[in-house]
Amino acid sequence: MPIVDVNNLRSFTEEVLRKVGIDEDNVLLISDVLVDADLRGVHSHGVQNLPRWARGFLNGHLIRDPIFEEVTDNGPIATIDAQGTLGVIASNFAMDLAIDRAKKYGIGIIGVKNSSHFGPAAYYTMKALQHKQIGYCTTNGPAVMAPWGGKEALLSNNPFSYAIPAGEEPPIVLDMACSVSARGRIRMMARENETLPEGWAITKDGEPTVDPREAVEGTVLPFGGYKGYGIAVINEILSAALTGALFSFEVGGISKGPAESELQKHEQEAWGCGHVFGAIDINRFGNGEAFQSRVAYLIKALKQSPTAKGVERIYLPGEIEYDLKQNRMKDGIPLPASTIELINSFAIEEIGITPLVDYL
Repeated sequence: MPIVDVNNLRSFTEEVLRKVGIDEDNVLLISDVLVDADLRGVHSHGVQNLPRWARGFLNGHLIRDPIFEEVTDNGPIATIDAQGTLGVIASNFAMDLAIDRAKKYGIGIIGVKNSSHFGPAAYYTMKALQHKQIGYCTTNGPAVMAPWGGKEALLSNNPFSYAIPAGEEPPIVLDMACSVSARGRIRMMARENETLPEGWAITKDGEPTVDPREAVEGTVLPFGGYKGYGIAVINEILSAALTGALFSFEVGGISKGPAESELQKHEQEAWGCGHVFGAIDINRFGNGEAFQSRVAYLIKALKQSPTAKGVERIYLPGEIEYDLKQNRMKDGIPLPASTIELINSFAIEEIGITPLVDYL
């Protein structure tokens, strides 16, 4: 697998986004979101999304530089209208607003409507950590997952994230979709001609499949069966009913035809979906330092517990991603060859810039 220098990848991503014609602050933000995902090993939400998001701006699906206004303002709670821009831009604004409200009120809850793909959920919740706050978020999106027992996609996989400060230990960061696998990962596997594990997806006819292209045209399955489905329903309500956004089945599906069209020429549209962001000031519960010490104590107790046969190490949520980022900042990011081909083809053929070629 090719290894890409972090700074080279960041510079390339920024150049693509400048070519799109968005504000410089948004160029830096979107680039950071994508590169950070690859640094943390979350390649489903990394630079493979760059052509898709860029086409959304270029083809007029997404508002380039929105100015957000609060639709509702009720102290610690507010709602903003994303105005059909990329979810990353609206979500960054909303999470910062939640953090500010938590500083003032102890808690901040911000809803977003009329939005689109916001990338990796943890990017936003981790922003709360430096303020000694707990971060939370969830989102819905296009319908890609059937209800438990069904075959028609009516729900998104509705990811959610928590980030919790832990003092001397790395923070606890949970970021997960309600499906067994993120759809972006399935797209990557399709480009690499890999086989899916059983139980990840069903075809459009409701049959189990291990073919990622059939999965792209079909639906993903919830993790834990009815349990993942249940969490997805709750996240759907929070993201859409609470904020005034569209439900996933109202947004519609992602695929508009054969799988190949989504794998190679995907365009980000203004879905009209919703998100919810939350921040909690841990000091409002008493002693914030004591809280972090207790979390660190829990981490040590879990990590020092006896391992099962064949297990070398016990991890906490977000720890693998934390370690990967530290290493990849120094040693570079391994990217699938198909991802490099995807972003380079877009750079050369669609916007006329120099491809990413400087590997380690």
